[in-house]
Amino acid sequence: MIAEAVDAAHRADYVIAVVGDNVSLIGEGRSTATLELLGGQVALLEALVETGTPVIVVLLNSKPAVLPPAALNAAALIQAFNPGMRGGRAVAELVLGRIEPSGRLPVSFARHVGQQPVYYNVVRGQHGDRYADLPQDPLFAFGEGLSYSTVEYTDLAVHTPVVDPDGTISAQVTLTNTGARPALETVQVYVSDLVTTVTWVEKELKSYRQVTIQPGETVTVKLTLPAASCSVVTADSRRVVEPGEFALLVGPSSREADLLSAGFRIA
Repeated sequence: MIAEAVDAAHRADYVIAVVGDNVSLIGEGRSTATLELLGGQVALLEALVETGTPVIVVLLNSKPAVLPPAALNAAALIQAFNPGMRGGRAVAELVLGRIEPSGRLPVSFARHVGQQPVYYNVVRGQHGDRYADLPQDPLFAFGEGLSYSTVEYTDLAVHTPVVDPDGTISAQVTLTNTGARPALETVQVYVSDLVTTVTWVEKELKSYRQVTIQPGETVTVKLTLPAASCSVVTADSRRVVEPGEFALLVGPSSREADLLSAGFRIA
């Protein structure tokens, strides 16, 4: 089967390789412990990539896969999860460029199964920042995703540097489409409570907005967030908004390198 696929790849302009898992390997009582691609799929991808024909890998799976180098060296990766009965048509329109890949990851992807659990909203003050043989950051982070264009984020500004616990944080950020196609951009808004009376996460997704930007266009996106959403759960199980300093983090994903930061204070 691999030899036949390689022969077809040599004669093709592009290869679409659909890999992943199936219902016999997922679900209560039958899920595999490994997150790697099973059943010769890695060997298939390696052989296809070696042909030199551009390979587009489509992942149909119910849990984030640990991807081999062959998949990471492919021309493109499409994470389709379980796309339903019309999923084939949706993927085809995506590959052909008829629709924009505007989805963003709802989970983080580990580099190795030993990294699990991997999630963006880690508790502040965790010991260590890497393994002996791997970094601690995920392969793909929560909120990440590419499109057929590129968008630059600049000039994050908070208009309400001080707000009451029942007030509203108001801010804006500038987005520029630096690509050649229209972009449907998902602007993600995170909050970091810088000092808390209890152990809390480093940041949490609080809001998002989708904005259509034409090629070369620059737009100002206005953002609002109720201060009530900046709450923590106290030791006696009460959810409260604590006064103090906060950071508003805005960008295209949860990765620190992708986020602009501006401060505000709840009085």
